[in-house]
Amino acid sequence: MEAILALLFIAALTLGPLVVMAARDRRRESAEIVGADIRAAVRRRLHGESLLSVQVAPATLRRPGRVVLSTPSGYEYLTEAVWSTVATRMPPGYELVVTRPHPVASDRTDRALPRAA
Repeated sequence: MEAILALLFIAALTLGPLVVMAARDRRRESAEIVGADIRAAVRRRLHGESLLSVQVAPATLRRPGRVVLSTPSGYEYLTEAVWSTVATRMPPGYELVVTRPHPVASDRTDRALPRAA
């Protein structure tokens, strides 16, 4: 009886991580497929490559999948042109995140720098 319990315990220690890794790989593969589909739709909508970045994060147990659209400062019109296309291509269980570019300091010389020592 003890030998059977030991064998079941070792099997659980071996198969448990394999099952978790297989599920995680399946979620990542699904996210890559979603990302490829959305990138293709964005390229068709904008008639070629652009400065729009599309990043897809797979869903986990705690949060839904995420599609992130971002552009450099000054190219926000690209996001406005494609967000509706992206929203229609997203599968259920994913959320759309549109990031704003970080503001760029235009003149850094107007500010006095503190002394080092």
